[in-house]
Amino acid sequence: MKMTRMKKWFYAIAAIGIILLPSACDKPGMPYPSGTIGDGNIECLVLNEGLLNTNAGAISVVYRDSSVVVDVFQDVNHRPMGDVAQSITLINGKYFVAMNNSKKIEIVEPGTFKSVGTILYTQAGYPRQIVPISETEAVVSDLNRQLVRIRTVPPYGEPLEYISIPRWVEYMISTNGKVFCITQGGLYVFDADNIKKEAARVIQEVKNEEYTKTCRMLKDKNGMIWVLMNQKRNGAVVGVSLKCVDPEQEKLIKNYTLNFEDANTETPGAVIGHINYNRTDIDPTGTWIYFNVKTRTAEANEQGKKEQQSVYRMNVDSGQFEHYFDLPEVGMMYGFAVSPEGDIYLCDCLDYTAQRGYIRHYLPDGTRISHKVGVYPSQVYFPGYEY
Repeated sequence: MKMTRMKKWFYAIAAIGIILLPSACDKPGMPYPSGTIGDGNIECLVLNEGLLNTNAGAISVVYRDSSVVVDVFQDVNHRPMGDVAQSITLINGKYFVAMNNSKKIEIVEPGTFKSVGTILYTQAGYPRQIVPISETEAVVSDLNRQLVRIRTVPPYGEPLEYISIPRWVEYMISTNGKVFCITQGGLYVFDADNIKKEAARVIQEVKNEEYTKTCRMLKDKNGMIWVLMNQKRNGAVVGVSLKCVDPEQEKLIKNYTLNFEDANTETPGAVIGHINYNRTDIDPTGTWIYFNVKTRTAEANEQGKKEQQSVYRMNVDSGQFEHYFDLPEVGMMYGFAVSPEGDIYLCDCLDYTAQRGYIRHYLPDGTRISHKVGVYPSQVYFPGYEY
């Protein structure tokens, strides 16, 4: 029996509706951009890089009831946020989002997620991380061997200055009227009011390396700066070291190392190595530093290996290391965070084929909750947690 034209249209529309129907855990786009999207029920924000050259950089909002707004900026502002969202930082009550490939900083109002300004680069650059250096200014790290000075109060306008430096910088910390920038050549130190190439000092014992370049620098409750580095002997990585820098003295004052056991050991729980691209975080009290390592397991995994990723932590007062959490079934992660409550959050990009990724939330009892977010989730941000 032939289908009538009206029936054909009915089934076609129905099929389209099924394809476009959001998943059960997705909230619809916010219909009133002037309303408050948070309502106090936000669990975390997730920054999604998005596939290069697709303008798919996005902020996902994860609610405590496990529902998700996948791209809140698009929903509210009716335009893409930009290409490759690199970092999100709260400064002067606004989110400053570095858009690496769009060469801009998008300024977003918390609560409503409305765009309140855009800082467009006027010359080559790849914005990465942002730290404030005064009540009205911040500096942006860049892969183009420069730091970029911007205004953090209206009118935002164009960047104020492009400052050439000897090496590319990603992670930074601003404290004690200084800016500390981690590079492969050492920890660069600038006075916040005199950021110039010729004014840089270098702490050579502290640097990032191939597998630690994804580690954030951390500031503890005493105002000290901590950097994770791999401990090497004869070219081989034999442990993970946490190095402490006094920002006032501008020198290394502590160095604690978690040594690896023999890689051939069969002892379950033994720390047997580092992972490809370590991650770091610190708790709200500024006392415990978290990082991930490779440990031995009693049973082989799907790849036939008796190993897994585990989270360890170190007390900044005593320098004592302790096992914190095991992460079975986790391969390479794209982002890592520890919530104010001490829960582990991982950014899972699946097979890196530009499909929407997941946030894996691990509860203390080992339960894992998954939230489907945007493409290439890379950073988890907890509103109200500004340590």
